[in-house]
Amino acid sequence: MKDELPDPDTAQVAASLASAVDVMDRMWRFGGWEITQTHDSLRPYLLEETYELLDAIQSGDTETIKEELGDLLLQVLFHSRIAEEAGEFTVDDVAAALVDKLVHRSPHLLADEPAPEVPFAEKLAAQEKAWETRKSAEKSRRSCLDGIAMAQPALALAEKVIARASLAGLPGELIPADLRHVELGGPDSAEERLRKATLSFASVIAAAEDAAEADRGQRDPLTAADWHKYWPATSE
Repeated sequence: MKDELPDPDTAQVAASLASAVDVMDRMWRFGGWEITQTHDSLRPYLLEETYELLDAIQSGDTETIKEELGDLLLQVLFHSRIAEEAGEFTVDDVAAALVDKLVHRSPHLLADEPAPEVPFAEKLAAQEKAWETRKSAEKSRRSCLDGIAMAQPALALAEKVIARASLAGLPGELIPADLRHVELGGPDSAEERLRKATLSFASVIAAAEDAAEADRGQRDPLTAADWHKYWPATSE
């Protein structure tokens, strides 16, 4: 039986993270390649490190996963250091923002007493609902698709758009077939065809939301009947 890991020592964790920040600062103060970088110039490295982590997870190699997570942490430190130099924010601000977000979206973290015993499925549903409700309130989103990273790979983008729209009550029959079935081959790549179809679908969703707002005078959630009523006729 594999030995259990000891409970993390908060002071040791803080010291290790502080050491990582210090190394990044020393790299920056050296005044070499690092200070020539920008958020934009680091994008390829961030993407590459993310895919390398995904490969490590796929292989189940825990040592490589640990190493690749460290490489991603370096990206966080690097971007934070660039922002600090520009007078925008620091890595401490990044950590504080994360804590604030998690606490705000997870009310149970503030509870003084242990949560009552409830079935796991019920607990999970309540947690997801609270998270989405508070997230929407934070972002003041006008569309159910606001906040989706449109630059992500087409398949991931299509899945995210469909999931978000479905969560917002969009009936399944309004999802076009070319988002449900990907065909390989043809004059252009499957990636580009799926991306174009997904972006077109997103535009139709936005048009339906805007039409409903114009008709009702306010931005309210849409029911299944509303989606059908305001769905652009040429998109059926």
